[in-house]
Amino acid sequence: MTALLALALKLVGTGFLVVATIGVLRFEDPFQRMHASTKAGTLGAGLVLIGVMLTQGSTGATIIAMLTLIFLIATMPVAGHLLGRAAYVSGAPLRTREDALAGVLPRAEKPLEERTILGFVAPAPAASAETAVPAPAPESLRDALSVLDEEPYESGFDSVRFAVIAPHAGLVTRRAMKLAASRHAPLTAVAVIDRDCVESARVPDARDVIRAKLAGAIDEMQRETEASPHPLALAYEEGDPLALIPSPSSDSRELLVLPSDGWCHHGAGVTLPVFEERLADKLFTVARRHEGPTLFVGCEEDAARKRLVVMHDGSRRAQRLAAWALNTRLWPVAEVTIVGPASREQVDALAAVAADARASVAHVRKPKAAGGAMLPARYADAAAVIMPDLPRRASGYGGFWQDAIIPGWRGDVLV
Repeated sequence: MTALLALALKLVGTGFLVVATIGVLRFEDPFQRMHASTKAGTLGAGLVLIGVMLTQGSTGATIIAMLTLIFLIATMPVAGHLLGRAAYVSGAPLRTREDALAGVLPRAEKPLEERTILGFVAPAPAASAETAVPAPAPESLRDALSVLDEEPYESGFDSVRFAVIAPHAGLVTRRAMKLAASRHAPLTAVAVIDRDCVESARVPDARDVIRAKLAGAIDEMQRETEASPHPLALAYEEGDPLALIPSPSSDSRELLVLPSDGWCHHGAGVTLPVFEERLADKLFTVARRHEGPTLFVGCEEDAARKRLVVMHDGSRRAQRLAAWALNTRLWPVAEVTIVGPASREQVDALAAVAADARASVAHVRKPKAAGGAMLPARYADAAAVIMPDLPRRASGYGGFWQDAIIPGWRGDVLV
């Protein structure tokens, strides 16, 4: 009799597992599929476990089966809730008529699958009878790029990624949160300990010292995010920051936010066989490896700073980056100064984009700067500088790398 009962439980449990599998394959949205996998899957696995327990009949098998069953019942609801919340926040499609969480949880405007076009310029989808024609970009944006025979233009960003680096975690977190909230975009924080710094340090407890510094930076980040309902994902790793901080995919439209100095030893003060200047250069390498735009945050936002400086070398990248930044309106500026050998057509096109943001445009071909700086000190009131590329080194100019742009200036740099 026990053998028949055990067989029946196994068959019924297997049936529920089959139903769960069919539900995962056939249901339309992730929430329905999650319902099938958690409810039917848990019940099916539980019945199979009970059947196995009756078949074996030993005390050891009974204890193992009961512990496994308790583990399933305790963890599956929690896992289902967390996965469902993550899917909802990320903008996963809903097939139901009513959204009971509308206004309760923040939610991305588009699902993750639709946020996979990288760069300042989105490739044009192939036209077909089944695909809708995308809305055209504003005339000023098309003009800003048409002078260089650019591809169809798409402004903005679909996600924000920032590095948690002491001692500037709070500053970078505030700016990244504001940018993500402005577009209802997902926000990801990346906290990394540079393994090379740990292994090459000349003190035995270097890892513990660096971990303590990073823990303080994470605490600072969490204090900044506690009052915000915006969703935040935190990735914590020990490894190569040059591989972990930049966007892992070339298919995402992601804005990377970095501090203007510091590195992933987090200012721990451990003795390193390399100079701090060489470590600072790695921030530049992170920006160059990132597929999308990178914003170096230099100071707190200042409403009094209304100037944006565009260092324009006449290249496609400079034109594209400037048009993207102006249309995305990263800063509430009233004056745009274009510096460099940009053509008349390029300046006129960017002026049309700036006009949409109610900003005036001036063009200076060869500014006179002293001491080897790129720009004269009169531009020190700039809120930000847009550059097609960073200086070759973060050091070697006799001071902080931003002094090589404008003497004594501390602001945002977009590359």
